[in-house]
Amino acid sequence: MRRTRRKREKVKKKIIIISVFLFLIIMTSGYAAFSTNISLHAKGNIKIKPVDIGGIEVLPVTEGDGLYEDENESGRYVYRGSNPNNYIMFNNELWRIISKETDGTYKILRNEVLPENKVFDSPGARTTGYCSKGSAPNNGCNVWSSTASMIGSPSEFTNGTYTGTVDADSEMLTYLNGEYLNSITANKDKITSHDYNIGAAVLGNNNLSEQIEEEKAYKWNGNIGLISMSEYLNANSNQEQCGTELNYDNNYTTCKNNDWMFIENSWWTLTPYASYSNYVWNVGRIGDLNLGNENAYAYYCVRPAIYLTSNLSLSGSGSESNPYKIVS
Repeated sequence: MRRTRRKREKVKKKIIIISVFLFLIIMTSGYAAFSTNISLHAKGNIKIKPVDIGGIEVLPVTEGDGLYEDENESGRYVYRGSNPNNYIMFNNELWRIISKETDGTYKILRNEVLPENKVFDSPGARTTGYCSKGSAPNNGCNVWSSTASMIGSPSEFTNGTYTGTVDADSEMLTYLNGEYLNSITANKDKITSHDYNIGAAVLGNNNLSEQIEEEKAYKWNGNIGLISMSEYLNANSNQEQCGTELNYDNNYTTCKNNDWMFIENSWWTLTPYASYSNYVWNVGRIGDLNLGNENAYAYYCVRPAIYLTSNLSLSGSGSESNPYKIVS
């Protein structure tokens, strides 16, 4: 009798232990499935936050044509691709939105070049200080503005081994903020004075963020400028192959097809070529950023760039056939 009881008790204990073990397995599996379901459900509910473009909600993209969150500058959004919906009417002309800046302003670029080609700077126009160094006296000086007009009024502008005071603005700056600005007849009240990055860019640079910081070394604040060299690279949707000067140079026949800024003309940027006092970066007609004929005295096409106020109200879809229109 005692042995029988003992056997029964052992059997009960085994059953209890096995039941507890199975219960724990079931609970653990159930919790894991429940947790996974919550995780998947949460991920499924993550929504891309739209960006306000003049009162119109635009969803950012991560590939193809469209508005991208700029990984190089937090809080900034840029249009990339071969033909995104970034068309905007300004001065009764077709322009393109380059970016929505961190301060809410919009940087825009004229869709076509101006009718007349212009020099960046003529030989002998500026021949003192920095502009007396290297080949600048004979080929034109490559600095956008005078040092007195730069933010912070630095005593000198330095580019490689060349350094010195810049005593006058470039002819390009003077033209755009004088004669050209005066020719604008519509939407002029939407232009806002803004900082433009005017530091030099290095040939063969393979880090766009570093290049942007180099361009930021010097800034000018004004009404009308040009794009910086980095902005052309940043407008390309194929950042892996085309997002740096070095990669773009190696793949330009492909890269020009992914960049809405590319047109069949050669046109100026405002970025000096690093370590030279006379060369200015430009966008070539085959889409590469080359050094051929970029002496400041060369006649190249001009595509003005302007910042518009942050309190724009727009209508339209941003397509070429239905561009954004400034309502107020």
